[in-house]
Amino acid sequence: SQVEQSLQQTGVLKDILARLSGSDMAQASGLIGRQVEFDSAVAGLPAAGSARWTWSLPRDAASVQAEIVDSSGRTVATRTVDLASTSGTFEWDGKLADGTRAPEGGYVLKLTATDASGAALPATIHSLGRVQDVLQSDGELWLGIGGVSLPMSEVVKVAAT
Repeated sequence: SQVEQSLQQTGVLKDILARLSGSDMAQASGLIGRQVEFDSAVAGLPAAGSARWTWSLPRDAASVQAEIVDSSGRTVATRTVDLASTSGTFEWDGKLADGTRAPEGGYVLKLTATDASGAALPATIHSLGRVQDVLQSDGELWLGIGGVSLPMSEVVKVAAT
């Protein structure tokens, strides 16, 4: 009798969890088409468009170099960052050194910043993207952006457009 009762309770708990999971997925689907900012240096490069990040430094820099790295760890592009302030948005159009376009997918932005004395400055980097789909894997929700999926737990900002 106790074993049977325990099995019934387990079934009820599984049903409750499945309903909660479905509810979370339905709520997350409201993000589709919205601009989202992630606490991640990984951004999606869509088939047409650019990969985008925000960055900030603790104080003024003399120079900032950007390095875009693909999923295999290979540097695919380098750029100099415009230093209008201690923060900004960096956009990469997907163009490689040979003039061709990089494939859709996830890319990491790495910034090397130095101040006037040559001391290294740590950069905070967040990725930006428009949500294309919502996925669920192992109980966690993921948002599809530009050919890459990022965990919803890393979302730090959602914009209306």
